[in-house]
Amino acid sequence: MQDFFKLDEDFDSIIRNVLSEKNITKIDDIQMITTGWTNIVFKAYSQEGNYYFRFPRDDFWERTIVKDYEFCKYINGKTSFETCELELHYDKERPFSVHKEIPGTPIAHVMNELSQNDVKKVSEQIAKFMYELHNLKYDKSEIFNITANIGLDLNDFIEELLRVHVSEEDYEFWKTEDLIDKSSEAECLVHGDLNSSNVILDDDNNVKAIIDFGFGGFGNKYNDLARIIGRCPENFKDGIARSYEKLEGKELNKEELDREIKVWSNIDGGYINYMRKIGIYGD
Repeated sequence: MQDFFKLDEDFDSIIRNVLSEKNITKIDDIQMITTGWTNIVFKAYSQEGNYYFRFPRDDFWERTIVKDYEFCKYINGKTSFETCELELHYDKERPFSVHKEIPGTPIAHVMNELSQNDVKKVSEQIAKFMYELHNLKYDKSEIFNITANIGLDLNDFIEELLRVHVSEEDYEFWKTEDLIDKSSEAECLVHGDLNSSNVILDDDNNVKAIIDFGFGGFGNKYNDLARIIGRCPENFKDGIARSYEKLEGKELNKEELDREIKVWSNIDGGYINYMRKIGIYGD
């Protein structure tokens, strides 16, 4: 049996069946979101709210879907910010996820238009989310009860991602010892992919929600700090770093932060090259 989804499937029926279980029978529209790299993504519009459906493209992303569900379920309500209430569904034993849209705007869409006051405010709120997440007390056995065969340490997860989804040439940087200390022990929960598309603002440019925890697991604070700083304009960098330092009561290691930013840049570059080669990510 095929373990994952392909583009020629009858997604319309799958989506309508799930929504009918929620007593949503009047669906205004169903649209494919073409920017879905890791999954085949659809958005369903209805009077009762809009819903996102994520169907994994291969075995790796199938396991990531399950991890996203488990991580979101565990941290929901444990920080000052909203997270998606993910549902895990199955079609022919293949998992896919569903969640209701959290209204708002990703920072990525407006980050170059924010005033300096808003940049300062948003930077402080992003730092607050990271600090709260990194300081959550957790029991590993309570977080991942379904996912047993995918990297739960962020480094292990990224290593498998790169091994499966980038070329050998683009994978070489990961083996370079001066770029990342893969021997260091994971010390906290991390989002893993805290980029500007995964931070949602409300109408007053406050951080409302953090989404997409498919990379979530165990790591260290620099994993998240570097990810968000590296994907935001320069004027966010000092605000995020200083706000985190203020919350933690000590200075960050700037060398380690810069090293992690470089690592994430290489990960993005290699993965985009791969997606272009297989025709998912356009030029």
